[in-house]
Amino acid sequence: MELTANDFNDLRRYIYELCGLHIPDTKEYLITQRLGSLLAATGAESWREFYEFLLRDGTSKLRNDIISAITTNETSFFRDQHPFESFREHILPELCKTVIKRQLRGDKRPVRIWSAAASTGQEPLTLAMIIREHLERNPGNGLRAEDFSILATDISARALARAITGEYSEFELSRGLPENFRKYFTPRAGRFKAAPELQQMVEFRQFNLLADYSDLGSFETVFCRNVLIYFDQETKRTIVTRFRDVLRPRGHLVLGSTESVYGLSDDFEQLRLGKAILYRLRQAEPALG
Repeated sequence: MELTANDFNDLRRYIYELCGLHIPDTKEYLITQRLGSLLAATGAESWREFYEFLLRDGTSKLRNDIISAITTNETSFFRDQHPFESFREHILPELCKTVIKRQLRGDKRPVRIWSAAASTGQEPLTLAMIIREHLERNPGNGLRAEDFSILATDISARALARAITGEYSEFELSRGLPENFRKYFTPRAGRFKAAPELQQMVEFRQFNLLADYSDLGSFETVFCRNVLIYFDQETKRTIVTRFRDVLRPRGHLVLGSTESVYGLSDDFEQLRLGKAILYRLRQAEPALG
């Protein structure tokens, strides 16, 4: 079925308005290959008819199906490794100090970490495992897993549904999960189920990074890796500004290895922590006078 230039432009504009994803001129296949089955399911006989159907009768389920089809859910446990090493060795000890200082003031709030593009759940569960391992190695600080809260969001309802189950294949576990972390997964009907103590640390929620952030609260650390590369410059700037607004003072922003806040925001300083480059919210300048 032919996808004309006009159909392509209209459909990619629809997707951009739906989720902010920018589809380049050279990637018509993202429409034809990923949305072809949805076109067939609507009974549309052309891409133009499919587009007009979306404008006229697009249900929330169909919109979710389009988002799930068009977005990339590539992920794995300990993906890219270096940011997780930096989190374990540098950020997490700071978070522990923050919890202890709060508790000395009678403040029982947990520190909060946001996995902003959690996909099928490997990233937030990796963070939960790192935290639990740290607490086991440092029992003298008196901290508990309940002192840490992880919000895991994704725009794809389909990916989140998988994440909530906490079930993974042998192949998914073998892609990056160190052998000593397998203790957190129990064989179950040919798959592997994440331990309840991990899942209890994570709250999963569907969320569009272009939506209103006011209900999210604030965070000490935000992970948003390998996502900004799919947006245009204006959308990137909007998202980074919103991350700034929800980060607590001196909070950390963790992006993908090919991503940067350069040209998007002056509110962050670049840090090299171990082998990873991360970003920290700058200290506010004191008022003069």
